[in-house]
Amino acid sequence: MRTMFLYAFISILGVFVSCCKILLPNEKLSMKRVDYNGNELRIDGYYYRQGDKSEYTCVVFLYKNGILFSTRCHRSYDLDVVEKEMVNEYDEFRKSKTHWGVFMVVDNRIEYEEWTTPTEGITVKKSSGFIENDTTFRIAEEYFSYNKKTYHVNQVYHFKQFANKPDSTNKFIK
Repeated sequence: MRTMFLYAFISILGVFVSCCKILLPNEKLSMKRVDYNGNELRIDGYYYRQGDKSEYTCVVFLYKNGILFSTRCHRSYDLDVVEKEMVNEYDEFRKSKTHWGVFMVVDNRIEYEEWTTPTEGITVKKSSGFIENDTTFRIAEEYFSYNKKTYHVNQVYHFKQFANKPDSTNKFIK
């Protein structure tokens, strides 16, 4: 009796997991990774943006090989605190697909895609904007694949040189 219950439970669990994968797909990036050989943006550190109404700092790393790595948003405006948290969490961040993406620069425009989890599945967020100078870019639009909506935003990212930048090696983007 217990064996039949166990088999039934495993079968139901298998169907549930299969349905979740269909309903909440693990999406692919539509942009291809392209090496960044330009000088429009510095890449010897990170770019950060800070909240206007609440105290947080979001960080994005850009690499010469066209890969983007984002950390979580940290609950601090103090970049020394943010940097210590980032370094302590690198290994954990690097394991998650949701911290990786690719970027491209064409003229004074920047565009990037990254995996995100606004729902239960891993979906794609596409951001685009323009480069103000080699240490500042502004994201003007974000598109979320999970709801197929584009949002107009005004997110300004500033550059900070940073010697302890993680490398871009990951198992998600080749």
